[in-house]
Amino acid sequence: MRRTLPPLKALVAFEAVARIGSVTEAAEELGVTHSAVSKQLAAIEAWFGTPLFENNRRRMVATPAAAQFARAAGAALDLVASAAEAFQPQAVPQVLEVIAPATFAMRWLMPRLPDFQAKAGEVDVRVRPMHTGEDWSGIPFDVVIRRGEALQGDLRSFALLREEIGLMARPDLAARPGLMQRLGAPAGREGVRLLESVTRPGELARWLVAAGLPADLAAGAARFGHFYIALEAALAGQGVIAAPIEVVADLVERGDLAEPFPELRVHGPDYRLGYAPAGEKAALAAAFCDWAVGQAAAGR
Repeated sequence: MRRTLPPLKALVAFEAVARIGSVTEAAEELGVTHSAVSKQLAAIEAWFGTPLFENNRRRMVATPAAAQFARAAGAALDLVASAAEAFQPQAVPQVLEVIAPATFAMRWLMPRLPDFQAKAGEVDVRVRPMHTGEDWSGIPFDVVIRRGEALQGDLRSFALLREEIGLMARPDLAARPGLMQRLGAPAGREGVRLLESVTRPGELARWLVAAGLPADLAAGAARFGHFYIALEAALAGQGVIAAPIEVVADLVERGDLAEPFPELRVHGPDYRLGYAPAGEKAALAAAFCDWAVGQAAAGR
């Protein structure tokens, strides 16, 4: 059946004027001139054969019948616009697969990702945290970040940052008088417990030596399977931990952790990141690496 419809241009102009109440503002919404809207209003009134607006010099007020028609026209135009939007192909974001050490991924990388995604546009960065000792060589990736180890020779590799290890504790524990003398002492003598992760061996001992304390105090430390678990113990006030400043900087800024001896730090391992220069997403991976290096430089 053939539809009887008013001129569509005139219908759009009429609906906008009836809804907004102003020819000038309707023209601005539609991106046309005042006179163009006025011509379309004249055309639709001629098609209906009756005035569609009250005689009001200040505002364009539709007659009751015209207002009802305008609401129906608006709903129909909304439906057409919605259908047109659904018909258009949607942009599919690129996926960038990144593998990185677990604690570094959770505490350093992921909080910064919104900045990269805001700059890169339609990119879905998927971070896979890896634990120390896990074999990552067979895992598909676009960018790899490793701590304390060289990357495969076929990857384009970049230095990201080098850890600085400091002693960290909950602020109330860090402020305890005579803390240095209490480190590692028995609890009965008001000692302060040492915490360490088995995935970061030797770091606590090296910090103790830098502080002029016996390295073998580290032998009595409470050990945890992963660094992030040991860090949670420190946040709970269970003791002190030698931790990379870069990874816990936000906890220090928020006041969750404190560094009682900021002048005593030791170097930790280097982080490197890389990507396959011949890979399908080499350009995106290179942009990510440039961004990450810039983030590390800004944080120094």
